[in-house]
Amino acid sequence: MADLNNLISPFFLNDKEVRKVIELIFFSYRDFTSGPDKILEKLSFGRAHHRVIYFVGKKNNITIKELLSVLQITKQSLSRVLNQLVKEKFIIVSTGVDKRTKKLSLTEKGKNLESELSTIQIKKIRGVINKFNEDNINGFKKILYEMTEDNSKKIFQQIND
Repeated sequence: MADLNNLISPFFLNDKEVRKVIELIFFSYRDFTSGPDKILEKLSFGRAHHRVIYFVGKKNNITIKELLSVLQITKQSLSRVLNQLVKEKFIIVSTGVDKRTKKLSLTEKGKNLESELSTIQIKKIRGVINKFNEDNINGFKKILYEMTEDNSKKIFQQIND
């Protein structure tokens, strides 16, 4: 295991040290997504499918407009992924009160996939977080939150209210 003191010096963040943070974000994200990626690959799905499944599962009956806001992607990009998920019966599209509003929800098959993918990531996070105290964890969460742009912070708050 790498010595944390060799990873970053908290007193002097020169470009070399900041680049280490960039690399840690890259490697941790790659490893965080690798488990779900293997499952998605078997279904001929990618990370875009995972994000849609996750957020539709997080907020049942999410509208397409809300999902576009969360994911920050174009209608065209969402359409391709969503059509595949609907066709393969992971997501159901229904009409809202306003006939122009489309609501999305997971089917049982979709709920099972979301659970399988999230369980892998929850176990990974729990396995790491259990090694740290509450102050360390809250500090890490604060760093992640502050790396987030203001608009994304608003969306994060909305989906967690």
